Amino acid sequence: MKYNEEAYLKAENVITERYLRATTEYERRISETNERYPEIRRINDKISGAVSEIIDVLDRKPEDVSARIEIIGKANLDAQNKRRNLLVSFGLPADYLDIHYTCEKCKDTGYVEGIRCECFEELILKYSAEEISKDCTIALHDFDDFKLSYYTGDYHRIMTAVFKMCKNYAENFSQKADSLLLIGNTGLGKTLLSSAIAKAVLLQGYSVVFDSISIVLSKIENDRFGRTKENTLGLITSADLVILDDLGSEFKSSFNESAIYDIINSRLNKELPTIISTNYTFEELKEKYNGRIISRIDHQFTHLNFCGQDVRALKKSEK
Repeated sequence: MKYNEEAYLKAENVITERYLRATTEYERRISETNERYPEIRRINDKISGAVSEIIDVLDRKPEDVSARIEIIGKANLDAQNKRRNLLVSFGLPADYLDIHYTCEKCKDTGYVEGIRCECFEELILKYSAEEISKDCTIALHDFDDFKLSYYTGDYHRIMTAVFKMCKNYAENFSQKADSLLLIGNTGLGKTLLSSAIAKAVLLQGYSVVFDSISIVLSKIENDRFGRTKENTLGLITSADLVILDDLGSEFKSSFNESAIYDIINSRLNKELPTIISTNYTFEELKEKYNGRIISRIDHQFTHLNFCGQDVRALKKSEK
């Protein structure tokens, strides 16, 4: 997948910082134990010397190089086990002098056998998603910004349940979360709760794409026809969470309908969650979109029905 260069550089910087943090902390602990415990210092010196011994063997290339390295390796392993036992006897964790990497798979280098590690890919994806959403015209909100006092009677009961479901969704988010369809008239809080979910999930470190569907489709179209060099569709189909606001507001075209289907279908196939909001009723959506799109959002999305009076109008009347 083609990534944004700025996103790649941000991810690379994080990987470098992780490696430096892990090795610096390791060196600090080595220095600390060397100073406090002479027994451990002697073992540390022996372990460090093993590396020099192996280099010396390789440089001289004796006939029994494999056997020599095996002997050095065994002695080094014995020294490490002895050091672990000493650490425990001094009241320290057995792994106190191990290097604690953020990613044990690549040892915080970002690569495994010359191939980008999953941790590196995840960081690039996260920052690429942020690049897509950075120009989003929709402000991010907190759940406290949603006022249930604007909903009365049965509306209050229904919207209290909707609010709790959205907040719980955000607080317990995972890549296996359900896809949601937020459906209801304009001014009922769909965009506000969508933005609150986006903010909460972003703060948990997940990659989130959040924007109006018309802007997202415009970016995909620009990519497709060579007006930009990004891969918006690829990033959207791979982000941890995608939130598309205002389904139905986009220009009606075969390209847009195909792109909407590709987003929804690809993410469902990858079992990644998508949140879509719309001001249309489900019957109206059936008239606007083909059966493939409708079938998926009907049967594979959890529907949250928003109801009540237009909150924007109520707020305006208060002024």
